[in-house]
Amino acid sequence: MDNSFKHFILGLFLFFMNCLASAQVHTIRITVPADAGMIASHARHVLAQQITSRCNARVVEGKTADLTIELVTEKTGEPESYFISDNGAAHIRIIGGDENGLIYGAGKFLRSSRFDKGGFTPGAWRGSSVPAGKVRGMYFASHFGNFYEAAPIEEVQRYVDELALWGVNYLVVHYPEFQFTGFDDPAAQQLLERLRQILRVARSGGMKVGLLQVPNGSFKSTPKELLNVPVPDQLHRRGNFGVNLNPANPVAHQLLRKEWAALLDQFKSVGLDAIVYWPYDEGGCGCSECWPWGARGFPKLSRDLSKIAQAKYPGIKIVLSTWVFDTPGAGEWEGLSQFLQKDKGWVNYIMADSHEGFPRYPLDKGVPGGLPMLNFPEISMWGQEPWGGYGANPLTNRLQRLWNETDNKLSGGFPYSEGIFEDINKVICNQLYWNGQRSTADIVREYIAYEFSPDVVEPVAKALEIFESNHYRENITAGVNEAFQLIEQAELKLTSQVRKSWRWRIVYLRALIDREMFATKGKLEGETLKKAFSELTAIYHAEHGHSMPIHPPVIQ
Repeated sequence: MDNSFKHFILGLFLFFMNCLASAQVHTIRITVPADAGMIASHARHVLAQQITSRCNARVVEGKTADLTIELVTEKTGEPESYFISDNGAAHIRIIGGDENGLIYGAGKFLRSSRFDKGGFTPGAWRGSSVPAGKVRGMYFASHFGNFYEAAPIEEVQRYVDELALWGVNYLVVHYPEFQFTGFDDPAAQQLLERLRQILRVARSGGMKVGLLQVPNGSFKSTPKELLNVPVPDQLHRRGNFGVNLNPANPVAHQLLRKEWAALLDQFKSVGLDAIVYWPYDEGGCGCSECWPWGARGFPKLSRDLSKIAQAKYPGIKIVLSTWVFDTPGAGEWEGLSQFLQKDKGWVNYIMADSHEGFPRYPLDKGVPGGLPMLNFPEISMWGQEPWGGYGANPLTNRLQRLWNETDNKLSGGFPYSEGIFEDINKVICNQLYWNGQRSTADIVREYIAYEFSPDVVEPVAKALEIFESNHYRENITAGVNEAFQLIEQAELKLTSQVRKSWRWRIVYLRALIDREMFATKGKLEGETLKKAFSELTAIYHAEHGHSMPIHPPVIQ
């Protein structure tokens, strides 16, 4: 048999298998090995949940089903990688290089599939994928009564599962001491238990978990004589809720160590894999011994607290953030570089980013300590108040520009999330961490096909472009009418499950709100806007959220 005939037969076989894969099915069997671990079992659960919640197909037990999806691991593959193949008619294998790879492979399989009124059409994508970025993280800013702090815990846990399908492998949360009087505050204990519940489900989905904390932050009951000296802040970029301590004060320093050890102990039942130390907004001290904070007090205190963390959680990764360093210039970047030249063994990553463009120092002069660098994309707050108050806030072009600035110098990152309204931005960032050669526009199209329908990719993508062009509330243009028409027309092609989903509703409401605000010339008035803002508030569970950043506008 010559090679041309072999290729012909192979082509026919692949065509036949793709036809089988593209046939709509109504019953599905999902199998895992008998000795499957926690993550593989959870991958099966999440895969079944996603299919049955998006269409009328059923996941069944036993041997008889229209389609079998087999989840297996083969240690010969790269960690976190996956391979999707056929194993005969109506039998698909998702093979993970480890159990994490099963989660990510299940996500890719789902994103190439269709969920229609009649049933489920399995995706025809076959092949393998290996992540480039080692840290594909997410930071849930659990404060101010936002979604992570206020939504029913089941909704937050399900959201964590859905992020894992996109390749997220780290989740860090924040414990806001400034909101409480101490660990014995009932509200403090309530939030701590909530954070533990979130991190437990993250672990089930293969994520490593941790905390993002201000090293010199404390409780609002702290004696005033222990407080910091305010830092110079001509640009008003360094927040202060009034409970940052001065670590140069021996009593304050000892209290910070004591409270830090106590906080770490709150997560013994979960375990911690990472700590992100945060310098400003909240944080900082401007006394003569600590300033410049980023070059002196901050790394010194972070190193001190890291010894406690490493003793309690051996192998824990330490991330040092440089948020708003040298704004204005104070020699913080250069000073941190000199500090780490003498001692960098305690830190694993430097995290860099800013409100606008990416900081130039690590790009032009190198990362302090020669360490791997992560970013911290500002996907929530940028350019709008209240955050998410107008619905979805896709930043496709902005995130592409910021990614291009980093010039392949990143090992991943932790996007900063204040809620679910920037879900598209989360996906963009983490898919770039997985494969930095992809375009953000391509990622958005994959998102639309999966979350809404392959039939509406182009009109919805066009509407999202218009959303971004109208991101600033004072510059809304006539394009909003076209965006609303595109969204209305797309909705006609969606299943009832998608039309009711919060992801679709925040997109639809954004189109509606923009159209109304253009008509009212920016005035927040009228029954249509009132109802739209009320629905957003319910979606975010922001009824009791902080009025400025969290709660959508209120029309009396």
